Amino acid sequence: MNFDDNKELFVEEARDLLAKMESALLSLEKDPGSGELINEVFRALHTIKGSGAMFGFDGMSAFAHGFENMFDDMRKGLVGVSRDIIGLSLRSLDCLSAWLDSGEAHKDQAAIERELEAIKATLRSGSSPAATKPAAEPAAEPAVAPTVGRGRADVDSDGLTNLYRIRFKPNRDLLTRGVKVENLFGDLAELGQYYAYADVDAVPCLDAIDPTSLYLSWIIDLSTAAPVEDIRSVFIFVEDYAEIGIERLEVVDQTGKPSVPRIGEILANRGALAPDDIDAIHRKQKPFGELAVESGKLSKPALEAALAEQRMAKAAAGERESRKESSNIRVRKEKLDYLIDAVGELVILEARLRQEARVAGATAFESIAENLGRLTSDLRDATMNIRMVPLEESFSGFHRLVRDLASQLGKEIDLVISGANTEMDKNIIEALKDPLVHIIRNSADHGIEAPELRAKLGKSRAGTIRIEARQQGSKVEIAISDDGAGLDLERIKAKGVERGLIDATEKDPKRIMPLIFEPSFSTAARTTGVSGRGVGMDVVKSNLERLRGEIAISSESGLGTRILLSIPLTLVIVDGLLVRVGDVMYVLALNQVEECVDVACSEVLGDGRRGIINLRGKTIPIIDLRDAFGLDAADDAGLQRLVIVDAEGMTVGFRVDGVIGKQQVVIKPFTMGLRQVPTIAGATILGDGSVAFILNIRELFKSQRQSEPLAREGATT
Repeated sequence: MNFDDNKELFVEEARDLLAKMESALLSLEKDPGSGELINEVFRALHTIKGSGAMFGFDGMSAFAHGFENMFDDMRKGLVGVSRDIIGLSLRSLDCLSAWLDSGEAHKDQAAIERELEAIKATLRSGSSPAATKPAAEPAAEPAVAPTVGRGRADVDSDGLTNLYRIRFKPNRDLLTRGVKVENLFGDLAELGQYYAYADVDAVPCLDAIDPTSLYLSWIIDLSTAAPVEDIRSVFIFVEDYAEIGIERLEVVDQTGKPSVPRIGEILANRGALAPDDIDAIHRKQKPFGELAVESGKLSKPALEAALAEQRMAKAAAGERESRKESSNIRVRKEKLDYLIDAVGELVILEARLRQEARVAGATAFESIAENLGRLTSDLRDATMNIRMVPLEESFSGFHRLVRDLASQLGKEIDLVISGANTEMDKNIIEALKDPLVHIIRNSADHGIEAPELRAKLGKSRAGTIRIEARQQGSKVEIAISDDGAGLDLERIKAKGVERGLIDATEKDPKRIMPLIFEPSFSTAARTTGVSGRGVGMDVVKSNLERLRGEIAISSESGLGTRILLSIPLTLVIVDGLLVRVGDVMYVLALNQVEECVDVACSEVLGDGRRGIINLRGKTIPIIDLRDAFGLDAADDAGLQRLVIVDAEGMTVGFRVDGVIGKQQVVIKPFTMGLRQVPTIAGATILGDGSVAFILNIRELFKSQRQSEPLAREGATT
């Protein structure tokens, strides 16, 4: 890999670090006393500063250094956490992001640097910036008794927790060199959980103690996911004045199963007991540790240290067992897209091979084609899963968005997210970001009331926006709701009547509310920096339609509004039902098909286009696709073949000429001109090389329900 490749890798990792820092800062605003969150931001800044300079981002590195210093002061308790400090930190993240995007400084960087310098000047003057609550640096005081420290570990490339035994035996004159041993333990606490046992054997009698000498040494067990280089860096400034040994302890055996040593083995490895003493104690019938202490050959603190190491080994082994298959690897999006396309072509080739084998009547050849079909199906599912990522990747930035909107609008708004671990195709998640941002902005501006008004209405001063996600079969549903004022239906209706979109006598809320999705539709009395221009909700609808998704809205005056988005999990390869209408093949999404039935013409009530049938006591309307596509009526020989589908929550029967069968199809998008046919979602190539059109069931049903003829292009394209 050349320098440019490494530089791009740094940019990707830096973006991930910035996203984690933003999340940590927003959490820190709610929990200002969390030293763990402060350390998380500090470590990320330290990484960006060092790596940035290595890859030519000198300006960014210098700026990150000043930002890092402020968080170092927070760790030391010199600077407290306040809303202003968090706001300054978030603006600083924007500056770092600008360096990654353009390689140039952000327009606000100079102003932020002045504010950072002002904080330093305040510290030099002896006063402390106003704070909500100071956050002390986590540290462990080494003493005669064992010491336990807890921190947050940096994650290495495999993300697995390891257990290390560190032997730290400093020279007697270490303290006279200005070294603070407690700082070393504080740095270890940042890496993970540790247990330190102080060896006091070298401590002389009280009257012989030199107060400038250090008589203690330590055995430290550290459980961390950080690489061993990070552990060595903790002792980098004292390695010339101490004996330091770092040993990784095995917590799994050669087969990968947990392997935790016995107490006697641990004590022997630590040098606490001789092998002969261990054998003698083993011959007695009491717990080993208890007998070792009773024998006088082992102190109770030494036993407690060994037991702590055993517990940590068990914990690390358990985590490795649960995560041994979960290591990650970065893959460029372009390579993944190519893999998806290649699998799609393989699906088409497999369908063609199966058809040729069937036509040729070669039994052995058909068997091979079937086996290839199963393998292709497994490969398709595995490839699709690779591109499935949690919605959390998209949702994480919304906390910052809501915070900024609340500040801009002078409101108090909480954001609650659930189901963020729901997975979708990465490309769909990226396409969803803009629609979700539009909806959240509208909820914050039009939905949530001002704090004073909410208080008068008996509501809490802070409004709530909720984002809930869940998987429903082959689709994902995302609901965005607020507890605000709800939609003003009278105002929406008046605007709709004014623009000729609706009749003045209309009273059905289900026909009034969707008007907000019309282009340039706005009921705002004035334009603000957030909304009011009539651009936003129409963009949401058009983006959802491009994703073959659906959108529904409900609202109740004074209680809030709920918008439900329903989006397919993937847009590339789907299971479909192949049907024939005239000489043209069409595909219906299999997840919307309920069943296929043959019905006698005598059982159909009404004409061919508007007929209905009674199927097992349920009345089902019929849409004749030949009539819908402008074809002549077919000779039905007394029977009608119907495909029963679920369309917008209503069961409908599509009349077709023939049902070919289930088939995996690769969706090929249309060019811009053909996208104007709303009832056709795309096309696919069949095994014989012919083209089949993929029907948009929702649009097909909508056009028929509104008594509008379907676009004739759908049958003649």
